[in-house]
Amino acid sequence: MAKFRHFLSYGSTDQETARSLTGYFDGLIVPGTIAAFQAEGTKGFVLSLSARSNEPYAIDSRFPLFQNSGFAWKKSHFLLAQVLGLDQYVSESGSRELRPADFDEALVAKVAEGWLRFNVDFEDVRMKVFDKYAKRLPDDDIKIEDAQAPAWIMPPYLMVDGLEDPWRTVGDRIWEASVRLAAGPNDLRLRRVIAGESAAAWDQLLRVTPEHELAGWVSHLDELDASTAGRGELLTYGRAIHAASTRGQRIFALYGGFFSVLLHRYGLEGSSHGVGYGEQRDYIELPTSGAPPARFYVPRLHRYIGVDIAGAIWDQAPELVECLCPDCKGRSPMALDYHELMRHSVRVRSAEIAEWTPLATGEASMRLRQDFRDYSQLLPDLALPRAVARRAEGLYVHLESWAWVLDRV
Repeated sequence: MAKFRHFLSYGSTDQETARSLTGYFDGLIVPGTIAAFQAEGTKGFVLSLSARSNEPYAIDSRFPLFQNSGFAWKKSHFLLAQVLGLDQYVSESGSRELRPADFDEALVAKVAEGWLRFNVDFEDVRMKVFDKYAKRLPDDDIKIEDAQAPAWIMPPYLMVDGLEDPWRTVGDRIWEASVRLAAGPNDLRLRRVIAGESAAAWDQLLRVTPEHELAGWVSHLDELDASTAGRGELLTYGRAIHAASTRGQRIFALYGGFFSVLLHRYGLEGSSHGVGYGEQRDYIELPTSGAPPARFYVPRLHRYIGVDIAGAIWDQAPELVECLCPDCKGRSPMALDYHELMRHSVRVRSAEIAEWTPLATGEASMRLRQDFRDYSQLLPDLALPRAVARRAEGLYVHLESWAWVLDRV
């Protein structure tokens, strides 16, 4: 099986981290909101990085945002709406709810053409801007002619709750229009996105999708939810990926944490996550913009926790949270600055992929359960401050849940 593809979801605050970590990730997913709103800076950074090391990138239209209504839209949404030809529905002068019935043939064609043109034109950046970002890289002689086009174009897609959802038909029509427009001398490479409001709906959609090269998104798939319903959702998700793989479908998850790495054994091609957060996403909620909070990614827990919690645990049982990566060097999490915390999280994910993807399923489950036992035995006996102890409760229960799912996929 090919190596798990580890992409980062690009944010403008991530530039320093991404520049310093070549070799620890495989590519970038660029949110359409950022690509439209911070166009020149995003192009300069992404293209200079691609010229240096051929790291692939793709742009995500984030189209399900426009299925929402009643939000205080931001400038980035207005600019993305212009790219997609939706400015008559979402604009600074006024917005109204976008409905499936609005997508006549003219609007479908406008959306498909606008997005393809935006992707094709992404390489068009001023030399001055490219050079500005190229000079920030440690390499010499980075040339604008070496900049790469997107690895694939993901036509706009919709969030769908089942086969009878009218949004499904809209998504099919936008995809078909994009395929027609992409055919020609340039033969643009498209990758279809299948997005479902639940793992069960997503599985249904995959089963009737004829394309084989896909990206996937299940809205608000909470990898850490160890409740009966939560682990059931993860099991359905894992089985959907396994079934898709047996049909010859190759799926890249637009959002995924460590659980997505575990699913590589069942055919998941790769996943993307933000630096410091962004391992899941609910399309109904517009996320808070700006830099991610300062949190510590615990290697043995495979999750983020508060830096104060990690530091308090490290003081008494360092073996539970210790990391020996080039940023941590065995130090307390409290000793790391913000950028060290961010770099650490990416380095650890890279190490997780190298260490865990070759493991047999039985061994992976055994290790998860051993870490679960270690935490359940040691953590309650630590003399943590009351407020910290309360927030540390149950930080490890997802480990047993993941093992349970792996054994049943």
